[in-house]
Amino acid sequence: MPTALIIGASRGLGLGLVRELAGRGWDVTGTVRAAADRAAVEAAGGKTAVADITDAAAVAALPKTPLDLLFVNAGVSGPAHQDAGRATADEVSALFLTNALAPIAAARTLLDRVVDGGVLAFMTSRMGSVTDNSSGDMELYRASKAALNSLTRSLMAKLGRPLTVLSLHPGWVRTDMGGAGAALDVETSARGLVDTILAHRGTPGSAFFDYSGAELPW
Repeated sequence: MPTALIIGASRGLGLGLVRELAGRGWDVTGTVRAAADRAAVEAAGGKTAVADITDAAAVAALPKTPLDLLFVNAGVSGPAHQDAGRATADEVSALFLTNALAPIAAARTLLDRVVDGGVLAFMTSRMGSVTDNSSGDMELYRASKAALNSLTRSLMAKLGRPLTVLSLHPGWVRTDMGGAGAALDVETSARGLVDTILAHRGTPGSAFFDYSGAELPW
């Protein structure tokens, strides 16, 4: 039975990934930030562990089991104004810590638990594509996801192991962040993300895909 660890699984896409993988026969563990959130993950068919992605000690203390998939799912939209000229140091620090620095730090901490031939995946966004930025909106969020994509490529360059490293865009999804008017439901996005992971599992290297399997420009 393949094994997966989803970092950030208490709701939304993280919880959807737990449900999708468990439904396909995977042994899935999902992290939650508070013990009160365990019930949702367990109802979706997963095991739970308590860890905030920004808490390095809690991440290091996660179960030391071999993993076929490590999926780092973390994201906040940042301040409502999204204006680099107005952003405070605290706003920028919180945004980049959650969206870029903490995901890479968590991956480095847990990397030795991913088996050769396994997959390391990051939940990013098409908005993190520098090439695809023609509108300039959501500039702070875009910058944080571009930073994640750049750090992911740096991680891959230094990896020295046969792993598949995927940067994945889930689409515009009806979650707390995506809002009620988004085009996709969680189930459709999660199913597509897992299909994409399985299609590229065992193919070492890094790539940027959306939930439908379409490759995106960096």
